[in-house]
Amino acid sequence: MGRKTLMQRIDREFAVMKESVISKLINVDTVCTTADIWSAQNRSFFGVTCHWIDKDSLERHSAALACTRLKDQHTYDAVAAKLNEIHAEYRIQNKVKSTVMDNGSNFVKAFREFGVREEESDDCSDEVRFLDVSCLLQEDGDGEQFFLPQHQRCAAHTLNLIATNEIHKAASYGPSRKMYRSVMAKCSSIWNKAHRSSLATEVIQEIANMHFTVPSVTRWNSEFRAITKLAGLPEEKLREICDKLDVPRLHPQESAFLKEYTEVLKPLAVAIDILQGKSKCYLGFLIPTLLSLKTKLFEKMPHLLYNAHIVTSIREAIEQRFGSVLASHEAKMATTTLPKFRLSWLSPEKREDMKRTLLQEAIALEPLNSPATVRDDNSVKSDESEENFFVFNNAKSSSDSTTYDEVRKYLEDSDNNLTSLKAFPIVKRLFIKYNTTLPSSAPVECLFSHGGNLLTSSRNRMSDDHMEQALLLRYNKQHCPRDLAQDD
Repeated sequence: MGRKTLMQRIDREFAVMKESVISKLINVDTVCTTADIWSAQNRSFFGVTCHWIDKDSLERHSAALACTRLKDQHTYDAVAAKLNEIHAEYRIQNKVKSTVMDNGSNFVKAFREFGVREEESDDCSDEVRFLDVSCLLQEDGDGEQFFLPQHQRCAAHTLNLIATNEIHKAASYGPSRKMYRSVMAKCSSIWNKAHRSSLATEVIQEIANMHFTVPSVTRWNSEFRAITKLAGLPEEKLREICDKLDVPRLHPQESAFLKEYTEVLKPLAVAIDILQGKSKCYLGFLIPTLLSLKTKLFEKMPHLLYNAHIVTSIREAIEQRFGSVLASHEAKMATTTLPKFRLSWLSPEKREDMKRTLLQEAIALEPLNSPATVRDDNSVKSDESEENFFVFNNAKSSSDSTTYDEVRKYLEDSDNNLTSLKAFPIVKRLFIKYNTTLPSSAPVECLFSHGGNLLTSSRNRMSDDHMEQALLLRYNKQHCPRDLAQDD
């Protein structure tokens, strides 16, 4: 096959795949998107993925929408314009529940300037404000306005920031700072030797009989796994590795510090893995994960010799960075409508309030044209009279009673599987409404990992459009109606 024929087939298959994705998104009410910026081969790309839940099977479906070239500076308005353009291209601008991005300042400002602001709906001030209408019209005409959905910060990225910044700060300036610096310096010496020399890797393989891990500078989890492997080695093997590689040995006290360090931070590493895992990609996992992480860290405090100040710093950082999430109505509803948790994550005195909130949401979700609310013209006329005007909350309609029974049965049900929601149609709709949002932006990072395999140094002459088409075809192969290799 020649290059020209291959490019023509890619163009044709990409058009078919794109129409297939658009046709599927037309029948979806609520979606969530993830977005991020990736740089490779001196080029920057803006990636966007889309996710939704099937109404019948409750399975999560995903599709990559774009990995387009971003030639301008990565400013907040450029990010907003590109994201708004991609949403409009796939006709989902009115369906996006939220967009998950990391804590980059340009991302945060883009949604602060053009995104949905929850506090505006709570503005009940009686103060009268006078505005200059001509100035407002002039401001609106100065540039194009973008309307972005609600911004959901990537929880895995936030925990990663806590692990890299707060832990390092607490350990570097705490009471065990000298030991921490000495231990990390010796571990780094081993990693550098293994990274630069294949002979060093063979030495480690021969002595410890394991594949040695060199940590990534951008992923704390990889550093933690590398430290865990070193801490799990017997002291005689670790001393032999240090002697063979000509690096300083770890003293017994340093080895004890390293083992305690890995033991106390293990819940944090597990929490990051949970939030960016594929099987638990629901917003309802966020609050239980954070609460369990705080509990596990608190339980370790009485048994620590060297790292108590690190645990205190992590708990304070979680409260500071996730305070709004723990109090978020959407996150609470997402957790409550997840059969795995229901109300188990709440203290007994708060469960009744959450039960009432769930019931109110369920009643509000009832359609206006349900049998209980449909009336003929004669009944409407009679309702308009003064005698039938007054209605009070203490008199429940039949539809409210049915909804109350469904919510009660759901909360009393012991089945933790998602399939149990099929017996509770109203709760199932609430589950789809609040759990369509993802807790992390891991899917778009997965898209970039595919791009790293595609945009290699030997393929850096590939055009931006063809690179994007080839990448999306690979990621969206489940949405392609036919195989790319199939002949006409």
